[in-house]
Amino acid sequence: MSSALRIGAYALVVLVAGFELVVFWLMLHPDVPPDYRAYYIDKTTTCLNQPVAGTYALGTTIDFTPDGREAAKPLRVCGWEGPAGDGNHAVGTSARLRFVYTEPATALRLELRLVAVKKDDQPTQRVTVSVNGQPLGTLTVTGDPPQDFALDLPADLVSEANGHIEVEFDLPDAVQMRPTDPDNRRRSIKLVSAALIPA
Repeated sequence: MSSALRIGAYALVVLVAGFELVVFWLMLHPDVPPDYRAYYIDKTTTCLNQPVAGTYALGTTIDFTPDGREAAKPLRVCGWEGPAGDGNHAVGTSARLRFVYTEPATALRLELRLVAVKKDDQPTQRVTVSVNGQPLGTLTVTGDPPQDFALDLPADLVSEANGHIEVEFDLPDAVQMRPTDPDNRRRSIKLVSAALIPA
C-alpha cells in the first residue's frame, strides 16, 4: 500500500472516530428544551407542554365534555386526554391549563367542576392547585356527582400575571388502572368545566 493511500486510510479512520465521539457526547449531553428534558430524559414530570394559545374571555365557563371540545382545546397545555363522556381525564401525576385574556382584572376566582376517578382502594383524589407557581390549596375530590370548587386568586398574583394564568394540578393520588400502566398513564380526576370569574 502506498504511503499516500495509507495516510488517507488513517485520516478516514480518525474522521469516523471523531464523528462517533461527537455523536456519543451529544447523546450524553443533548441540547433540548427544558420541558423535553423533564419529560423524556429526567422523567421529573408526566406533563409534556403543548404549544397552546390559551385564548380565553374572562367570565366564560369552558365545558370540557365533548360538547365543548373546540373551546377547551386551546386551554389544555398538558396532562389531559379526551374529552370522553363527562369530561377530560387527567393523565399522569400533573396537568396544566392556560388562560390568556385581554380584559382588565384586579381579582379573579378560579371555578372548577371535577370528578374523581375511583378505584376500589382509592375512593377520593387529592388535587393541589397552583397558579403561576403559587399554591392556592388542596382539594379533595370524590366520585359522582361532579363537585364544584372555587379558589380565589390573590390580587398581587393577578396583577403580576398580566393576562396570563397557568393553572397546575398536582395529582399525588393518581392510580394505575392496570398493573402495566406507567406513571404518565395514571388516572385521578376528570375536569368537567373551568372558569376564571372576575371577583
